[in-house]
Amino acid sequence: MGTARSGDRGRLRICSIRVRILGALILLAVLAPRLSAAGIKLPPLKIQTLQLPNGLRAVMVNRGEAPVITLEVWYHVGSRNEVPGKTGMAHFLEHLMFDGTKTLGRHFSDYIVRVGGIDNAYTTTDATVYWETMPASNLPVALWLEADRMRNLDISQATLDNERSVVEEERRRRYGNPPYGTVIPTLYEHAFTVSPYRHLPIGSVDDVTRATVSEIQDFYNTYYVPNNATIVIAGNFSVDEAEKYIRKYFAAIPAGPLPAARPIPLEPPQTAERTVTMTRDVALPAFVEAYHIPADGTADSYPLRLASRILSGGDSGMIYHQLVYEKQLALEAQSSADFSEDPNLFFVFAVMNSGHTLAEGEAAVDALLKRLQEKPLAAKELQKARDQVLFDLASDREKSKDLAEQLGYDTVVLNNPELINTEAERFLAVTGEEVQAAARKYFAPRNRTLLEVHPRENGPVTTALSEGGR
Repeated sequence: MGTARSGDRGRLRICSIRVRILGALILLAVLAPRLSAAGIKLPPLKIQTLQLPNGLRAVMVNRGEAPVITLEVWYHVGSRNEVPGKTGMAHFLEHLMFDGTKTLGRHFSDYIVRVGGIDNAYTTTDATVYWETMPASNLPVALWLEADRMRNLDISQATLDNERSVVEEERRRRYGNPPYGTVIPTLYEHAFTVSPYRHLPIGSVDDVTRATVSEIQDFYNTYYVPNNATIVIAGNFSVDEAEKYIRKYFAAIPAGPLPAARPIPLEPPQTAERTVTMTRDVALPAFVEAYHIPADGTADSYPLRLASRILSGGDSGMIYHQLVYEKQLALEAQSSADFSEDPNLFFVFAVMNSGHTLAEGEAAVDALLKRLQEKPLAAKELQKARDQVLFDLASDREKSKDLAEQLGYDTVVLNNPELINTEAERFLAVTGEEVQAAARKYFAPRNRTLLEVHPRENGPVTTALSEGGR
């Protein structure tokens, strides 16, 4: 269980292992001649859908030879649905979903583990996802279990108190204890002014501490309903059998009265650079440069995702190669494009090497971004970025878990499951000129939030904000 941002197409973040890399390389090698031709896409997947009268959706792909399936239940609720003073509710409820139902008690995961399966969950800005990977013969049991906790979750003060301490410890482990752990939360708090993306899915300690049984129960009753849920099944299974059991276990659950469309505040355009200064008890200075980017699935998101790959594609990406390897300005340098349902951020984070200043690191990053804006991409650079994205799209079809992730994201966050069959073509159509135009539009000083971290031993942690150009 845990939180996750939806970054750089959240479904593409699954860690690769050696076997998967080898299989995907073979697949990409076979497909390469066709992928390089204009208008050709990855072999289409047959996507089968179902919608029940109560609003529940199901998206299924029967694929693969091993009798293994992944079942996911996507609830379209994340931190973007929360309001100030009640942050962290979606993530908190994710934990509680494993604490037992009125029917079974705390035995949900036992049924999955006993048949050799695994299960877990995560919360993002846009959705909360529960998943199980197991032998295909156990799909009916998994569907029954998910239907049970959709309607019968047992929310008590005891479970609330227990999971509250777990969530608080998770926050300390992720953000409180690491030397630079508070940097990204602080960045989002200042880069956004009204968008709910300004708080992370894990929420604030104070809000989680104040959450009551009735508030969590109301959140559950509001969002954990069939008309706000999507079932995703991928692997080797009978679609007809799956549909039969989905109807059997979920059709009787009444639709919930989803709240009237509360407008989720959209961040207004940033018109002047923001500079945030922090002091932390750390050994080396660090900085983050962040730029607002459009929502995922929009026209500009495709060239920007390629630009992100060029800048941050592992050790060979421009940012790491320049700052860490070639110029040795930074001890660590990484970047991420946090694409999501609403406009979000692209950011670069770097920890400086001893003897080098923040100004040197910031100037080096600015020079790389300026290069994208002013110098047309070489064909080789553009093709490398395309190949990296195509590699991810192809390899995500090789395992039921990765395929289910991709289907769920496209269906719930982007509202189009067929994107899985068209995205390769969209990336192949992006030109170097479009990447350059997107870099000029979004990597502009007025659109930037700069956060600087200055070492200060045994002193208070402080934060200051100023607006205007450097």
